[in-house]
Amino acid sequence: MGKNECRTLSVARYAVIMYLTYTLFLIVGCDRKQEQAVLPVVTVAKVTQMTVPIYLNYVGTTLSVRSVDIVARVEGFLWERHFVDGADVKEGDLLFVIDPRQYQASLDNARGQLAKDEAALAYAREQVERYRPLAEKQFITRDAFDQYVTKVKEAEAAVEADRAAVKLAELNLSYCRMYAPSDGRIGQRQVDVGNVVGSTQGFGQTTGLANIVQLDPIYVYFSPTERDLPEILRKRNEGDLLVTVILPDESIHPYQGKVDFIDNTVDSTTATITMRGVVPNPEKTLLPGQYAKVRVLLTTEPNAIVVPEQAVSEDQNGLYVLVVGQDNKVENRRVVVGTTYNGMRVIEDGVKPGELVIMEGLQKVKPGSLVQTKLASSEDISKRPVVSPSPSKEVSN
Repeated sequence: MGKNECRTLSVARYAVIMYLTYTLFLIVGCDRKQEQAVLPVVTVAKVTQMTVPIYLNYVGTTLSVRSVDIVARVEGFLWERHFVDGADVKEGDLLFVIDPRQYQASLDNARGQLAKDEAALAYAREQVERYRPLAEKQFITRDAFDQYVTKVKEAEAAVEADRAAVKLAELNLSYCRMYAPSDGRIGQRQVDVGNVVGSTQGFGQTTGLANIVQLDPIYVYFSPTERDLPEILRKRNEGDLLVTVILPDESIHPYQGKVDFIDNTVDSTTATITMRGVVPNPEKTLLPGQYAKVRVLLTTEPNAIVVPEQAVSEDQNGLYVLVVGQDNKVENRRVVVGTTYNGMRVIEDGVKPGELVIMEGLQKVKPGSLVQTKLASSEDISKRPVVSPSPSKEVSN
């Protein structure tokens, strides 16, 4: 074979080798691009630290601080009603008027009788003073003079009885006008205008006319277990026990109250003790008889390690989070969890501050997977559903 043929063959071999090498690089590059393209994208959040309040959680019932029944104290026809059912009333507002005419006549009669007997008393006293000198000089018998003195005492007793009758008549007349005894909200009227009320003869209405409840502040009753009692009493000895009310729609009542009553006996049948919180209610958003969750603040835990609540999952072996390492590889971490606060779950063991946990995309990955990460902002986390602290110690009344 000549030199030219050998040279031609070498060039051909070199070209084939270069072509194969280039093709191999293209294939490897495409595979890598495809591998990168299929990496799942997950939303992650940093493990952080914050001060977390520690609560005891119960189910409670609201009750009015003051509930007053408006009842007719005299008999008569109900003349007037001066309120709208369900309205807020102020102390001293006129509510009902009972026909006052017979009671005004009774008062006028009592006053007339008083005036008559006062005149008789004055005359009797004049008689005593007139006959006193004659009795001293024995121009009249002592017995006759004593009769004049007795008439004075009788007249004085009659005047006292008349004054009492006037006071009673004035009182009965005042009962014809019924006023609100305190600020509050009045309920539905129980008797309509025109009915006889206050009857004691078996006819007419004998029930109350209406009811007023005070709404601000308002009581909330709940029943901690005897297991929680030592903790509660220790905190009570240190200062006020603060309570927060959570409504059935999970909204938090904006005004915090405090415990003002702890019963002196544990109910042996339920192993619970009755407690009461008094809660400001200026906007009257709480009404008596409502069921609500009650949180009792025990203490605060500074620098608690927390993750978004949705980052915590559970399987047959317990609770865990998926942590993304520096190499973007997913790792399964078993965790010990604490309370929940504002959408964040306290982690007592299992993760460290600064690590990344997966919030969204959990179903896309498994331990050992490579992922692409998208860091959630604080706004993203705040938009998640916020729940109240976990009811780990919740009991019903």
